[in-house]
Amino acid sequence: MRPMRMLYVENDAALRKILGAALVKSPEIEMLADFGKSDEALDRSLIKKADVALIDYALESNGLNGVELGIALRNINEYIGIVIYSQFSVPPMVKRVPLEMRSGWSFFEKTAHMDVEDYVDILKKTSRGKGNWEEVLKENSSVTENNSSLFFSLNPRQRTIMNLTSQGMSAQEVASQLNLSYAHVRRELSRSYAILVPDSDNSINLRTSAIIKYLEFMKVSS
Repeated sequence: MRPMRMLYVENDAALRKILGAALVKSPEIEMLADFGKSDEALDRSLIKKADVALIDYALESNGLNGVELGIALRNINEYIGIVIYSQFSVPPMVKRVPLEMRSGWSFFEKTAHMDVEDYVDILKKTSRGKGNWEEVLKENSSVTENNSSLFFSLNPRQRTIMNLTSQGMSAQEVASQLNLSYAHVRRELSRSYAILVPDSDNSINLRTSAIIKYLEFMKVSS
């Protein structure tokens, strides 16, 4: 039986090098390619050859996140298994995948307690269509899931802007940092505030309340 053909997408160059080198030592894996950015991974010829993709959720802030990239890969190769791993809580990520596409998707949190055999086992099962997404959802408590789902309602751009705002930057400073227009940043902040503090009124400082809520979600997800 031939080894499973794998794509690996991870923006942390050190981790990609270390884990990638460990995985290719397994006789069950053939590494087709590894990438640091989502747009680099959209090589149709490689995607069509792959059996499974291991993808970090938090890729570059201005590109696709791991789930969005996984969906893009699945649209090119309907049989490819998608494994998402992250330092954030993973159950809310499952709901970002269309229900009809979830077969052959697995999710797990990054941990130092996993060894290479654990990775290989998850990759192998997922490549055969046996994803763990249902088990991941069952393990999650409703409160944490609801909070995290609200956090992940922010798109990658909005999360980047909120992250900089929570560090004390003004909208003008954020615009300069990200090379965006001031009007665009203000618009994304307004949308983010509406998501994070949906029941706001004139009696509260909306910016402060949104930052506090954002930092709370970051703490829960870390």
